[in-house]
Amino acid sequence: TVNYAIFRHVLVLFSMVLACDVHASNSVSLGELGKLSLTYTPINAVSTMEKPASTGIVKVLPGSPLQIISPMDPQKIEYLVAHGENVKQNQRIAMLSGSEVHHFRDKLAAKTALLKIAKSRFDKNRELASVNAISQDKWLNIAQQYYDAQLTWGHLNHFAEMFEPHSDEDMGYLLAPSKGIFMLPEQRSNDIKTQATETQLGAIVNPNSIRLTTLVNASEKEFVEAIHTDSCSVEVEKIEKINHRFFVRVWSAPLPEGCALQLGAQVNVRVQLSVSAHSVPAASVFYLHGQASIFVRHDDTLKAVPITLIGNTDNDSAVFTAPDLTNNDEVLTSSISAVQGILLGLGGIE
Repeated sequence: TVNYAIFRHVLVLFSMVLACDVHASNSVSLGELGKLSLTYTPINAVSTMEKPASTGIVKVLPGSPLQIISPMDPQKIEYLVAHGENVKQNQRIAMLSGSEVHHFRDKLAAKTALLKIAKSRFDKNRELASVNAISQDKWLNIAQQYYDAQLTWGHLNHFAEMFEPHSDEDMGYLLAPSKGIFMLPEQRSNDIKTQATETQLGAIVNPNSIRLTTLVNASEKEFVEAIHTDSCSVEVEKIEKINHRFFVRVWSAPLPEGCALQLGAQVNVRVQLSVSAHSVPAASVFYLHGQASIFVRHDDTLKAVPITLIGNTDNDSAVFTAPDLTNNDEVLTSSISAVQGILLGLGGIE
């Protein structure tokens, strides 16, 4: 009895192998499908597709903010505008106070006076140097003192252009160096703060530097064209060359007016890809020997055609590439599993 059972099992396996050989061409005759309900749809050409929703963040493009650097470290900073607030050029954005403010004002006055003296000496001796009336060493010393004084004064004066003195010498206003969005400085540890010779008081961000960013599959980075949200669509401008595991970060172009996206917001986004591909209903795709495939109708037969899937769209369409397919071809959209069973030799249908 045991031997008979084994023999019967071997016969079944052998018949399945023979059936698979019959259909080695990956084709099924429509006559084998009996009264199966068969429906078809044309293959569509696709030039763009949208990937399902993911998370995007509204951020400042790295390196773009105009940093406000101070040559002093005020004991107290009272900000007069909020983090992320739009400001105008020369608008008061903070009140600086403390002995360091007084020291800066005295130092600026001293360096201004020294520069005036050095320039006067430089101008008086320039003609003498041109006719060799003074030694080269003496002229070099005069010129060096002048240019050093000019550099030191220029460094202080650059900040002075953003500083409005107060009647109290320990106080003064910080002015916005340009119009834009004011950003508070990043927090620093006490160790870094005490060692620093300059202090960051904030930054001004140009609205054109506000971008939408998201991660895309590394394999799709060359096809990324735009980022869509519920309120606007923005073209992709920059694609980073560093992988985050299997993803790559992309940055949009400047956000258009009316986009209604606030800095720092996290929003659902859809990524638009530029492709040269085809689409069919997602239900038409099946797997044959581990390969994504579709049944394409040719006269009185259905042929299993292997495809390379790019992905599915929000409307349940599968986007793919495959050689030798045209928009005139029709793909099977019903009874997929039954036809696949026939193809694999799992039985016929009356």
